[in-house]
Amino acid sequence: MLTLSAIVFQSCVPTKTIRDEKSALPDNFQNVASQDTINSAQMKWKEFFNDSNLTALIDTALVHNQELNIMLQQVDMAKNEIQARKGEYLPFLGIQAAAEVEKVGRYTSQGANDANTEIKPGEEMPEALQNYKVGAFATWEIDVWKKLRNSKKAAAMEYLSSVEGKNFMVTNLIAEISDSYYELQALDNKLAILKQNLELQNNGLRTIRLQMQAAKATSLGVQRLEAEVYKNTS
Repeated sequence: MLTLSAIVFQSCVPTKTIRDEKSALPDNFQNVASQDTINSAQMKWKEFFNDSNLTALIDTALVHNQELNIMLQQVDMAKNEIQARKGEYLPFLGIQAAAEVEKVGRYTSQGANDANTEIKPGEEMPEALQNYKVGAFATWEIDVWKKLRNSKKAAAMEYLSSVEGKNFMVTNLIAEISDSYYELQALDNKLAILKQNLELQNNGLRTIRLQMQAAKATSLGVQRLEAEVYKNTS
């Protein structure tokens, strides 16, 4: 025999329903074409930040940062090194010119022999014998032992590392400046809110003091509000 309390208890107990699991999955969860495909990593920092004051600060830091300028010079040096390594594959062409004057002593065996010898019929051997020559030459190194290829590959790797190092430095510099800038803005906003709260609390303190003078408030309430004002002022 069920009592009234047992009937009420049984009616309050929730029933448990066993649901079948759903193992069927959709082919795609989102339509990627309809979503925003803008990647912040591919945006320029001047397009990412809309604050003109912040962009001016970042621009000034990028121009005058000494370490970044050194890194940019290293990038240029690495780029020039690649051009130099490429040029080593090509043949080298050159022009050579030379001039010399030979003069032997008159009273030497060669000088006496030259004095008694005609350079051509009716013309004596000149006392100072001049010699001029102009020539062209070409050299081409065959990269048998892969010396040129390895040096070119090393120069390319050095250039890529310097470029990525420059990008890493620029990213860190921009992130540090923007983080400090927004932190300073948050502190300014917090200071403004504190000043507004202090103004409201000072108004409330004057009001409660007037109420205490009119015997409508106790000194305990005045002291509590004074303590809150002193805390925010500090």
